Amino acid sequence: MADYRNLEQRISQGRSELTSFVGAELVKRLLPVLDHLEQALSGISEEEKQSGWVKGVELAVKEFKQILLAEGLDEIAADGLFDPSLHEAVDTGEGEDNKIIEVVRCGYKLNGKILRPTQVVVGRKKINNG
Repeated sequence: MADYRNLEQRISQGRSELTSFVGAELVKRLLPVLDHLEQALSGISEEEKQSGWVKGVELAVKEFKQILLAEGLDEIAADGLFDPSLHEAVDTGEGEDNKIIEVVRCGYKLNGKILRPTQVVVGRKKINNG
């Protein structure tokens, strides 16, 4: 009887892990859509921001983010020092050593696990040669 209970428990745990994996894969596939929508909104002029369609897209993006948040998605903060466990350095620029100076692409955690690191530009002090 104990073996049967252990088997049921392992099967239940396996189903739970499979469900989590499938959910993570779906969220990972949706992130580029969110990136494109946010990029499109960032290129809108001040005059266009008053347009009804822009407000509709902004509302859709906000709702999309709320759904992903409810599924356990969190944006990785990128407003301080570079942390290689959370950030991916794609370039360096003149600035304070090891400090993030620009976010190239937002990164996300899903239920505490890194789904995609934040791509950043990291500061490096300029070295004077002579």
